[in-house]
Amino acid sequence: MIAVLAAACLLAGFLLSGSESRASHGGRPHVVFLTTDDQTVADMLALPLTATHLGANGATFDNAYVSFPLCCPSRATYLTGQYAHNHEVLGNVPPDGGYPKLRDAQTLPVWLQAAGYRTVHIGKMPNGFGSDPTYVPPGWREPNGEFYGYLPDPPSAYFGFKLNQNGTPVQYQSTDYQTDVYADLATKAIDEHLTDPTTRSKPLYLEVQFFAPHDPAEPAPRHAGAFAAQPLPRDASFNEKNVKDKPRWLRQVRKMGGGLRSKIQDRYRKRLESLLAVDEAINRIVNMLASKGILNETYIIFTSDNGYMQGQHRLHQGKFVAYDPSSKVPLLVRGPGVPTGVTSSELVSNVDIVKTVLDISGASPQITVDGRSLLPFAVDPERRSRRPILFETGPPVALADAVSASAAGGRKRRKSKRVKNLDLDKTAQLSGRVIKPPKYRGLRTDRYLLIKYADGGRELYDMKEDPLQTDSVYGDLRYRKIRTWMLKRIKKFTRCQGDKCNRSLAKPPKPLPERKGRGRGN
Repeated sequence: MIAVLAAACLLAGFLLSGSESRASHGGRPHVVFLTTDDQTVADMLALPLTATHLGANGATFDNAYVSFPLCCPSRATYLTGQYAHNHEVLGNVPPDGGYPKLRDAQTLPVWLQAAGYRTVHIGKMPNGFGSDPTYVPPGWREPNGEFYGYLPDPPSAYFGFKLNQNGTPVQYQSTDYQTDVYADLATKAIDEHLTDPTTRSKPLYLEVQFFAPHDPAEPAPRHAGAFAAQPLPRDASFNEKNVKDKPRWLRQVRKMGGGLRSKIQDRYRKRLESLLAVDEAINRIVNMLASKGILNETYIIFTSDNGYMQGQHRLHQGKFVAYDPSSKVPLLVRGPGVPTGVTSSELVSNVDIVKTVLDISGASPQITVDGRSLLPFAVDPERRSRRPILFETGPPVALADAVSASAAGGRKRRKSKRVKNLDLDKTAQLSGRVIKPPKYRGLRTDRYLLIKYADGGRELYDMKEDPLQTDSVYGDLRYRKIRTWMLKRIKKFTRCQGDKCNRSLAKPPKPLPERKGRGRGN
C-alpha cells in the first residue's frame, strides 16, 4: 500500500509539471472549495495526493477547528461565515436546525454571482435539504450557476444515490460510485467553463462536498481492503481509563469491551479506504486546472465539516463534543501568493472560510460576517494573534447508546452506557440506551480549552501540558486564576457579531508552580 501511495505522489508531481497560461477572466482568481464529511486530521493518511497538491504546494493550518462540530450547523457556517448563534442553524433537524432554518438567499454563492463569478456546487448539502427534489437554492441557479446537490433518498448511499441536477432529480445506478461521479462532474464543469465562450470570461467558484468518510463508510471496489492491516491509532485518551475529571454525562459511559473496540477498528479501516477515491478525485481536479493553464491563478481550499470520535474518552462514534478528535479538522490552502510547503499554527476556524473567499474574490456580503481572512496567515505563516475560537451547540439532544459489544457467544448481552450516535443524523448502525449530553459553550485559546455545560458541568484543559485532554484542571487550585480569566472572556464571545468575534485577548495568567509532594487539586 505504501509503495502504491508513493508512486501516486510521483505521478501527481509529473502531471503538474506542464506549462500554464493565464485565462482571460478579468484577472480575478478562480476558487475551488473542497470538503469531506466527518474527516479527522489523522485521516490525512489516506490523502497523500491531496497533501502533495495542496499542502506541499501551499499552506497547512495545523490548528484549525469548527465552532459547532455537527454537519448542518458547520455547513451553514461554511455558507454564511457566521457563528451558529448568528445564522441560527442549531442542529441537524427541525425545529432548531436543518436546512429550512438556513436563510439561503444570504449565502456565499449569492454574493459571488453578484460579483460576476460563475458558481458550481457538487455534492452534499446541509442536512434537511431535498424535501423538494427540484429546488435549486439561490446562488447556484442558471444561467450563472450549476447545481448537483445530493438528495437524501436514501439518506446515506455511496452507490445508487440521487442528485438534484439543476432542478431535475437524477437517479444513479448501483454501479455508480458517488465520489467518482463527483470527480467526473467537477472536471467536466471546469472544462466546459473554460471552453464555453459565454462563461470563460468569468472567474469560477467550484465547490465539491464529498460524502466520504461518513458512516457507514463504503470504499470504491478498487480500494476495498487497501487498509486491511492498518492499526487503529490508540493514545492515552483511547478508552480513557479514568474519567473522574469529566462531566457527569460522560462519567456514566463505561469502558469499551473488546467487541466494540474491534468494530471501531473495522470502521476506521473502511473510512480510510473510502477516502482514497476522494484523493483520486482531488488529483483529477487539480490536474484539470493545470491542463487548462489556470492552476496558478486558482485558490484551492480543503477541509472537513467536523472531525469524528473513534474511541477517545470512551466515545466510540460521532462528533458534537468539543474534544479535539471531534472539533479539529484538516485545513489546506494553495493559491497565488501562498508560499509552498509552509505550516501556520495560528488558531483558525470554519468561520474564517467565507471571509477568505470574499477576500479573494472581492465579493461583498449582505450580512455581517463573523470570521477573518486566512490569507495573511497563509502568506506569512509565522504571523500570530490571540483571537480565541468559540465553541457552541444547540439544545440538548438524545444520543443512542450502544449495547455492549464485548459479550461472547451465547452469553446474555447487558446494556452499558456507551454514547452511540453523536452524529444525530439517524444513520447509526447500532441502537440501545440513550444519553443526553447537555448543550455547551466553550472557548479555545492557543493554550486553554474551557467548556461550560448547561447542566453546570465544567472542563478546563491546559493544552500545552495535556494535548490529549485527559486531565481537566478546572478544579485545580493552581489554575484558579486562569479559570476565572477564561470564564470572564467567554461571556464576551457568546453573542459576538462581526469584528467583535475577532478580538485578540491579552495574555492569560500563568498557572501557579506545582508544590513538591502535592498533586493537582491540592
